[in-house]
Amino acid sequence: MKNIESLKNYVGNVTEEEFMILATKIYMIIDFICDDYPKHKEWYFTKQLPATINGDERNILFVRNPEDDDEIISMACLKRDEEEQKICTLYVSDKCRGLGIGTAIVEESMRWLGTTKPLITLTDYKLEMFRPIINKYGWELTEIVSGLYNDRAQELCFNGTLTKNNEETLEQQLHKKLVRVLKNRYDHIK
Repeated sequence: MKNIESLKNYVGNVTEEEFMILATKIYMIIDFICDDYPKHKEWYFTKQLPATINGDERNILFVRNPEDDDEIISMACLKRDEEEQKICTLYVSDKCRGLGIGTAIVEESMRWLGTTKPLITLTDYKLEMFRPIINKYGWELTEIVSGLYNDRAQELCFNGTLTKNNEETLEQQLHKKLVRVLKNRYDHIK
């Protein structure tokens, strides 16, 4: 069994400095996400982390390397309120994939969120990386959003939506994406 920890358990149980060192270590394994989500660092330190410390609506789960307690190898940022139960960020270190850590942290995340169908979004080019988890839990693609976080990729939404007034149906969104893919392939053949 993977030892999944909650950052909430450290609030008030370690010094403020020790807490911030741990919170920063957790963040650093996902710092590269700023390439896809330019405001991710700001969001983590000004929204996710303070809400994890001060409230019940957010949490950060993490897994340490069993051979090196100082190394964080997986993490999940979670949000649970009346409107959504969301896995905001999910990451397993490349060197630890295929060891069941992803499944363990997803299952613990779903327990904390109180649902087996949490809202989770990912950039379209990461779909294959997440496909095993999506298939394992029967998560459903429910929305595709363009230009939400950056102009390079579409955001795929599973088990819920990010936009409140979704004017296009999922079928219309998928049709547009298929047309773009086919057009790109045709343009490359020319």
